[in-house]
Amino acid sequence: MGTKDEEEWFLKFYEGTFLIKGWRSRMKELLQPFSPTKKEEMRGLLDNLGEKIGREWARDNRVRRVDTPLLQKWGQDLTSAKRNGPDVLAEAIRNLDTEVDDLLA
Repeated sequence: MGTKDEEEWFLKFYEGTFLIKGWRSRMKELLQPFSPTKKEEMRGLLDNLGEKIGREWARDNRVRRVDTPLLQKWGQDLTSAKRNGPDVLAEAIRNLDTEVDDLLA
């Protein structure tokens, strides 16, 4: 990965802290209402997306292209999409994945 600090921040992103939920917890919330088949399909998409976002967010503030307000916006977008069903959520995840790829290019 990168530095020890980046590794620690990446773990915080994934696991969360006492005050903030991590990516794993967010994934669980997003997938909770859906069938096992839909959950499995979206879990792979979310795992891939979380890896990209988390690694960039964990970088030094001076060079990272994903900051906390952007994480919060994306979280709200995914939560809103979830309310409209699994197909809308899956599309939102794919769109966000493309957005992240473009941001990191």
